[in-house]
Amino acid sequence: MMSKVLWHGRAIAWLIAVALSPTALADDLRPASLTITAMDNGLYQVAWKVPANKGRERLALDVEFDASTRMVTPVRQAFVDAAHVSAWQIERPGGLAGMRVRVNGLDASYTDVLLRATERDQTVISAVLNADRQEYLLEDAGESDSDASAYVVLGIEHILIGFDHLLFVACLVYLSGSKRKLLWTITGFTLAHSVTLFMAALGWVRVPIPPVEAAIALSIVFLALEIARNDPASISVRYPVLVAASFGLLHGFGFASVLADIGLPPTDTVHALLLFNVGVEAGQLVFVAALWFAFHVLSWLFGGLSAERTRPVVSYVAGSVACIWLVTRLSVF
Repeated sequence: MMSKVLWHGRAIAWLIAVALSPTALADDLRPASLTITAMDNGLYQVAWKVPANKGRERLALDVEFDASTRMVTPVRQAFVDAAHVSAWQIERPGGLAGMRVRVNGLDASYTDVLLRATERDQTVISAVLNADRQEYLLEDAGESDSDASAYVVLGIEHILIGFDHLLFVACLVYLSGSKRKLLWTITGFTLAHSVTLFMAALGWVRVPIPPVEAAIALSIVFLALEIARNDPASISVRYPVLVAASFGLLHGFGFASVLADIGLPPTDTVHALLLFNVGVEAGQLVFVAALWFAFHVLSWLFGGLSAERTRPVVSYVAGSVACIWLVTRLSVF
């Protein structure tokens, strides 16, 4: 019986590893940002930031304004870190209200775009564009998406498409064993990554992202090995909250890299940061609840399903996928 479980575990691990390999996940999941700011001379400054890779290739996303909007300066563009940044000025008689903004290319992308427009009277219009909403009609600030909803949505979506973070959380859930340990473990992970998220996003600590991403993959490999060993004397098994908190510090820097891509409003930085973190926590809780529900459904459908019987599958799947991520992320150094 155990040999069958091991065989199926290896097969599932291979399939998932292929599915989650860099070639399968070729689309960049980092968000883009479009900022429109009123200037003293009656014009508007446009800043368009799109994720790019090390080969100086950016995502195929382009901004399109309606016919009433006129470009008045040439586009200045450059690669900055892992992004392509463009800047130019536009003119629109009567202000931003009624302007239609469209981002072409979102239908073939998983990327979100944070749109933030500031009028001359300092009112802010914000929205999140994606494949389901590729254009937006700027109305008065009271009728737009609030900054609260925009940053909360970005936090939720980031955690739900952040496969490495989700796999780490899944391993923590499996390693915890009991509901009480799970509660403390998730709490420790949350507190730890919240600390480093705030420190990095506010500029108090600067850490290069590629080594952090490699270390996150390595943390999943470590948990996969601990799940396979199942040593009752191991600190990971006895006190999973310590492991969760320790590696949570790394994951916080990973979350901060997303905020570095989209930017934080200069006048309300802490508030936006809190909202993004709320979104991350909400998405994390949804994922944990989904795991709990799925396990109980599978236990009902396939009687006798237990943590012990699924241990080889979980360890092989998590370890194989994380090893691929680790090798891929080390290759960019």
